[in-house]
Amino acid sequence: MKKQIASWVLSAACILGLTLGSSEAKHSRGGGCAPVCLPACAPAPCVSYAAPAVQYVARQVTTYQQQWVEKEITETVTEMVASQQQFTYTVNVPVVTPQRQTVTTYVPQTRQVHVPVTVCVPVTTNETRTVTSYTPVTRQVPYTYTVMQTQTVQRRVMQTTCSYVPEQVQVTVPVCTTVPVTCTDACGNCITVCRPCVTYQQQTQTVMRAVPQQQEVTVNQVICVPVQQQGTRTVCEMVPQQQQVTVPVTRMTTQQQMVNRTVCEMVAQQQEVTVNVCTYQQQQQTGTRTVYTPQTRNVTRRVQVCQVVPVTQTVQVPVYVGGGGCDTGYVGYRGCCR
Repeated sequence: MKKQIASWVLSAACILGLTLGSSEAKHSRGGGCAPVCLPACAPAPCVSYAAPAVQYVARQVTTYQQQWVEKEITETVTEMVASQQQFTYTVNVPVVTPQRQTVTTYVPQTRQVHVPVTVCVPVTTNETRTVTSYTPVTRQVPYTYTVMQTQTVQRRVMQTTCSYVPEQVQVTVPVCTTVPVTCTDACGNCITVCRPCVTYQQQTQTVMRAVPQQQEVTVNQVICVPVQQQGTRTVCEMVPQQQQVTVPVTRMTTQQQMVNRTVCEMVAQQQEVTVNVCTYQQQQQTGTRTVYTPQTRNVTRRVQVCQVVPVTQTVQVPVYVGGGGCDTGYVGYRGCCR
């Protein structure tokens, strides 16, 4: 619809341009106001003409619209056609044949063997040893130690104290008051409501200002003084002593002995057994398989195609008819033709 309206407007503009062009050509050929535009009438004053009238004229315009139409087309389609095909293939078929074979087996057998071995035998003997033992011995030993004793002494120091002096200051404080206000409620009635109003006022307040003062005072100071003192402490000392003791000493000696050992031996034995031997034989077999071959064919089908179709319509086009002597169709001409 929008494209159709745009086509109508474009056609009306073209027709209007052609009408205006013909009117201008008429002026250039001397029709209408041609005598007014000659140099002889140049000094004459310009005459005011009436405004041109607008008339609507029926015009045939052609517009183009898009329409969907069905169209038959032929296209080539490739299809896979299945067919059965005979083929020959080779398979390995297992064949089991019993055969006599000689195998060697090993049977475990045990027997007693008399072998010499070396063993370690413990031998204990008493021996005399000299040992050193330590005996704790305590004794009193005098010693000197230092202790810190506290003493209180007085001394003069400077001390700062503060005295508070009252002082008057001006401050601004907020004051909240309630003010009646007339307003209109939701129903249109005039009502009076109280609303808070904050104002600032100057007030005088008394504040205490601290004034520092220096003065000399006597204070007690505790100090620590080192003092030497004598004392006695107990010291434990270890005194070594030598003594002879008899202790048992065990030593390991080697001896040769004959012992019996059980020995396991593997004895080989030959025997014939029947075993199955598997061999493979090739055989030719025939099978059937499916083979797909591509084939092309033409298929006709209907599709939707967009085509542009010309449509002729009748529209009303505005035409300007000039007033007075200038039949130009131009609204812009006032007075002389130029």
